[in-house]
Amino acid sequence: MRKSGVVILLSSLIIASFTGLSVAQEDERWFVAYNIVDLSSKQMVVERDFETGKDIQNTPILAGGEYNLTMILDIGLTAAYANLTLSVNMGHADTIDRYWEIHTIELNLTDDYNPNNQEITFRQVKGRYAISTFGRIPIDRTVTDLGQGLSLHKPVNHRFIQLKGPDGSLLDEIALTVIDSEIDGYRYYLSQREADLQEYVDTQVDPAFTGLFETLITLAEEQAEAGFIDTARTILETMEIDIPPVRTGPTFQEQYFLPAVGGLGLLVVILGALFFRANGRLSFTKMIVEDQIRELEGLSLRASRTDRSLGQKLQEINDKLKELERN
Repeated sequence: MRKSGVVILLSSLIIASFTGLSVAQEDERWFVAYNIVDLSSKQMVVERDFETGKDIQNTPILAGGEYNLTMILDIGLTAAYANLTLSVNMGHADTIDRYWEIHTIELNLTDDYNPNNQEITFRQVKGRYAISTFGRIPIDRTVTDLGQGLSLHKPVNHRFIQLKGPDGSLLDEIALTVIDSEIDGYRYYLSQREADLQEYVDTQVDPAFTGLFETLITLAEEQAEAGFIDTARTILETMEIDIPPVRTGPTFQEQYFLPAVGGLGLLVVILGALFFRANGRLSFTKMIVEDQIRELEGLSLRASRTDRSLGQKLQEINDKLKELERN
């Protein structure tokens, strides 16, 4: 029988959790520690121990992924004739032929125990028990279909494990945030653009450009918060500027600023067209475009005082935005 990478970290998990038994079950957690391993990469994803305070998450938990969750269950007291039920909220993993693996053989399982069922039942006998479960998170767990080719992608708080008492009441659970690859990709580009912004601030890039760049990051974050991850990612991908404008004299500014302005102009036109096509977001987008028009008007006026050609370039971009707003 395959151990699926469980043994590697099981010993340390058990040792850490057996450092003290609870004295009153109502004052303690039932799940005192757990870890999650990616079944494909064998990489440790999450390690959490509520008694020592250890809390590590190395990678996000992804919808569609297959995981092994190993937990330490602390039953603080024995209750005669009482049965407890553990249930796993994942689909069957392709790489494992069962849902459950019991490491502590003293766990008093009922006669109908089947490791290939999503629920297992056992008698409430005082002790600490190491149990593993395996499964796949539904790939559409983070997606809401809006129809007409539109969908929302939002992080969700997924209940992986639930422990219920004899009357069906919830005693404890293990719930963690799940995202998908689209959200993960957006977060990668967000970190890149935030790093770019910090670099612009540190290297004395033109404040007007920095402000506009920051406004677009905020716009992407708002779109992601609403669930429009594709739109948010498009904003961030398009914001990659090779040469940002620096605070220098007119000649140097003409050399370095115009390529960036051209890229920025293309960016706002693309974003405008993208947003104006989206149903239900016209008023919000119009407000954002109006803000960008005001930003560019101020920048154009300041630029024209030192370099007429630069001012004309900025004014052309501003005129395109105004035309987009009218349409």
